[in-house]
Amino acid sequence: MIVLIIYAHPNPKSFNAAILKEVERGLYEAGHTYAVIDLYKDNFDPVLVYNDKIRRSDLKNHPETAHYRELVRQADHLIFIYPVWWYGVPAILKGFFDRVFVSGFAYRYDGMVPKGLLKGKSAWVVYTIDSPGWYIRLVRRSAEWVVIRDAILKFCGIRKVKRFMFAGVKRSSLKRRQRWLAYLYHQVRFGL
Repeated sequence: MIVLIIYAHPNPKSFNAAILKEVERGLYEAGHTYAVIDLYKDNFDPVLVYNDKIRRSDLKNHPETAHYRELVRQADHLIFIYPVWWYGVPAILKGFFDRVFVSGFAYRYDGMVPKGLLKGKSAWVVYTIDSPGWYIRLVRRSAEWVVIRDAILKFCGIRKVKRFMFAGVKRSSLKRRQRWLAYLYHQVRFGL
């Protein structure tokens, strides 16, 4: 299986960085082929530009994002790793969706009906959030999950989407974080 990790956290000493290491270790030990897009290391420009010179319909061929589109095209499985900020993905990851998951590549419209073009792929969404899990589910109605699952990934044809949410990170103990990392490693190593 070819796996593409899309990673979005600016701090190399963060818990998200530890998650990335465990995911990579699990993929390597399972014998999967994988690549990592580290949006911050790449200095990815999240600003979507289309104007008189660049039309929105041209974005599927834009040379600045061609490498990313090719990595997505080749992958069987995508793993997104990021923190939730303001109940959404970091701006750099939102810009990645805006600039890479474009019309003609990730989806198209047949008349008024959208058609996902990334069919046959699966995805895992791994994210950290400081709020407690009960608050996210009951008060926020898992809005951060619904948007990425339905409005982005399923819209683009990725139907098999699994969530790994690590909630209450800010107040979590080292022991709890180690348990989360061990669980995620096991899922990657034996469940992918």
